[in-house]
Amino acid sequence: MKNSMTIKAAALILAASMTLALASCGDNESSSKEEKTTTAAVDIVTEEPSEAEPAEITGETRTWGVFTVLVPEGWTLKGGDFLDENDPDVVSVKESDFKYFDIKSETEEVQKKQYEYNKNTYTNEQQDLPATTFGGIEWNGFSYGNDFGGGFELYAKSGDKYLRVSSAGFAFDGPETKAVLDSLLVSTENDGGTEAGAETSAAEEQE
Repeated sequence: MKNSMTIKAAALILAASMTLALASCGDNESSSKEEKTTTAAVDIVTEEPSEAEPAEITGETRTWGVFTVLVPEGWTLKGGDFLDENDPDVVSVKESDFKYFDIKSETEEVQKKQYEYNKNTYTNEQQDLPATTFGGIEWNGFSYGNDFGGGFELYAKSGDKYLRVSSAGFAFDGPETKAVLDSLLVSTENDGGTEAGAETSAAEEQE
C-alpha cells in the first residue's frame, strides 16, 4: 500500500513537472514570435537629401560697343581684345583670368575660321552641344575638358551679326552661362566705351 502511494505521488510530481515545462516552452515560443513580429513591423525611414537650388545670379547690365550684357556681381567687363582694347566688337565678361565669357562679333569668314581652329585645338573630352536658344539667339557649338574645368565654344547669327563665344571654366548648362547669354543684346551700331546700367538679376533680364 505504501509503495502504491509512493508511485502515485511520484507520478503526480512528474506530471506536474512536465506541465510546467510545456507551459514554459509555450511562453518562450510566444515571446520569440512577438519579438519577430515586432522586428518585422519596424519600418526604416530614410530621407533623401534635397538638392539645393542654385543661387540667383545678380549683377549690373552694362554696354560695351555693340554688346549689352549682364555682368554678375563681383565680375568685371573688359572691352576689346589683346590687340585693341577699344574694339567695339569684342567684350569679355570675367569672373577671373581662368573663368570668363569672351563674346565677339565677326565676319562670317572669320567666325567659321576661328571656330574650326578652336574645334581642332580643344579636343580633350570634346562633345558637340545641342542647338540651344539663349535670349532669342540660337547657339551651336562644342564643349571640352581640361585641368581648369573645361569650357565651350559657340557660334550664332543675330541679325546681320555673326557671333562667337569662347568660355572657360563654365559648363554650357550652368546658371552663369544661362544668366550671361540670356541677357545678351547685340546692337547694329558701334557705340564704343562702357555705360553702366541698372542693377538687375537674370530673372528680370528675361522679362
